[in-house]
Amino acid sequence: MYPKHPLFNKCLTCLESLPNFQATIQDEPYISGKFLADGKLIIQTDHATINYVCEIKTGLNHDLVESVIEYFVNLGQRLPENQRPLLITQGLSSLIVEQFIASNLEFIDVDGSIYLNSPELYVVVRRPVTKNKDYTSLDITVATLQVMYILLKYPQLMLVRDNFENTIANLANITTKTVKNSLKKLEKLGYIRQQKKRYEIIDYLRLMERWELGYNETLRAKLLLGNFSSVDKKNFSDLAIELQKNAQEFNYLIGGELAASIMINYLRPLGATLHLKDDSNLIKIAIKMKLKPDQEGTIFFIKCFDNDREKLDKFAHPLLIHAELLSTGNSRLKETAQLLYNQYIKEVAEKNDWFSRKTSFI
Repeated sequence: MYPKHPLFNKCLTCLESLPNFQATIQDEPYISGKFLADGKLIIQTDHATINYVCEIKTGLNHDLVESVIEYFVNLGQRLPENQRPLLITQGLSSLIVEQFIASNLEFIDVDGSIYLNSPELYVVVRRPVTKNKDYTSLDITVATLQVMYILLKYPQLMLVRDNFENTIANLANITTKTVKNSLKKLEKLGYIRQQKKRYEIIDYLRLMERWELGYNETLRAKLLLGNFSSVDKKNFSDLAIELQKNAQEFNYLIGGELAASIMINYLRPLGATLHLKDDSNLIKIAIKMKLKPDQEGTIFFIKCFDNDREKLDKFAHPLLIHAELLSTGNSRLKETAQLLYNQYIKEVAEKNDWFSRKTSFI
C-alpha cells in the first residue's frame, strides 16, 4: 500500500535507491499517547531495523533553522528508546543541510540529501540541486506563485469544472495557457491532485508555506515600488491614522503590521504595506501624506498583482498579511502571524485540505 502523502512516496524512492535498504511507511498519521506525528518510517538493512517517527516540514529557510532543531530535540526526548525523530522535507539549501548535520538532526530531503545517524545506521548523502531541463521546468515561477495565491484565496473555485482555468487566469492576471502549465507543474510537485476532472489541494498548509516562501523571495521584490518614510518625521502611530483615513480615496489596501494590528488587536505596529491597484497614484499618495523615498523606511508601496473584485474593506487579504509578517523572521511578528492564521486562515485551510479530510476519521 502506497503512502497517502506525496513526500512520503518520494522519501521511499530516495531510501530504496541506496544499496540493501528496505523502507516502509506505517501509521499515517502516527498517533501516540503523547504526540501526533505525520507518519512512522521503518528502515530495514541486512543488519538492523530502525523505527523513525516522521514530521513533514517544507519551505524551511534560515530563519526557521533554530526552531526546527529545537522542535526535533524536544520530540526526541518524548519518544521511547526504540524510536527516533526524523524530518522529511524538500528543497534544503546546502547551508541548511550542513547546519542540520552539525546539530545531529536526522533528515531526508526528497530532492536527494540524507542524514541518518543511529547506533545501527549511519548515512550521509549530500546531493546538490541538479539544474537539468526537467528540474528547471518545475521551478516555481512568478506566474506559478500567482496561481498558487488564487488557489489558496479561492479554493472553492476548484469545485467548478466549467471555465476553471479562465477564471483563474482572469483573477491572477495571466494567460489561460500559463494557468494550465502552472497547474500541471503544481500537480507534479505534489501540491494539488486531479480527481474526477477537478483539482484538489492535497495539503493546504504545505501549499501556503511554499507560496509564502516564493512570495518573500521572488514575487514581493518584483512588485515592490519603494520604501517611504515621513518627511516631517512623524511617529508611526500618527501616520497610521492617516493611512487608514486615505485608503478609500486613493484606492489602496492596507497590509503588513498595521493591518495585522487592527485585525487582531495584538501588535503595536511600526510599519505598513500599501497594496496599490492599477488606478492608484503613488506620487499623489506620497504628496498627500508627506512621504519621501527612504531605503530604511517602514512604509512599503507594493503593486497589486491580481484582478480581485472582492470587497475586503480597506485591508489586504490575510494570506498576504501573514506572508509579510513572516518576511523578517522577527519573533514578535511571528507570534502575530500565528494569531492571524488562527483567526482568519485556519478554518479555510482545514476545509480545503484533502490530506486532512482523509485522516479526519482517526
